[in-house]
Amino acid sequence: MKAKSSMEKRKSPRKKCFTAVAYATHTFSSIEYIQDISAWGVFIRTDKQVPVGEDITITIPQIDGTNSMKIVGEVVRTTHDGVGVKFKMGIDDSVAAET
Repeated sequence: MKAKSSMEKRKSPRKKCFTAVAYATHTFSSIEYIQDISAWGVFIRTDKQVPVGEDITITIPQIDGTNSMKIVGEVVRTTHDGVGVKFKMGIDDSVAAET
């Protein structure tokens, strides 16, 4: 039986994005950029080493700059380009489309 690719496992499509994001783990905080986002996760471009399984809190500003959205997630993938984060609770697809 052929294994499903990571794209086939996603619950909703990713949208390209270039938005500043503040994030924090138990050991550090940083400001980087989101590369892509969906209702269930995000890929953050960073050169920081964040271990798979680490909880991460992400603060995403709204486009108008008046508010921000705080989301708790878990690092599920690391690469030399950044980290893939799965949200602990999904966000509405319309929110992901706005960023």
